[in-house]
Amino acid sequence: MVVATAAVPAAPSSPYTEFTDPHLVQGRALWLDTCEGCHGYGIAGAPIPMQPTEWAPRLRKPLPLLYRHAIEGFFGPDDTYMPPRGGNPELSDSQVRAAVDYMVALARHHINVTR
Repeated sequence: MVVATAAVPAAPSSPYTEFTDPHLVQGRALWLDTCEGCHGYGIAGAPIPMQPTEWAPRLRKPLPLLYRHAIEGFFGPDDTYMPPRGGNPELSDSQVRAAVDYMVALARHHINVTR
């Protein structure tokens, strides 16, 4: 479950916001290891959480649907593809949910910053 948490500035070498919630700290680490390669740069049409226009429609979807797409994989519009577990079959469902929660928190943070 994503909760509102305090954001702290990311380390100077990282453009990705750090949050104080331990669940999001874990999610950020998993995201950097597995998800950032595509979602940090838009590879294969992956939506970038720091781009509010790309994530606003996703934030309107139920969180369990986002989890399912990340866990099971998903073919999106315009031939985009999310591989199951971000292409890392070693990740548990809980770890995938933590990475999704981090992306959702990151997207919400960037939407709030741009308002």
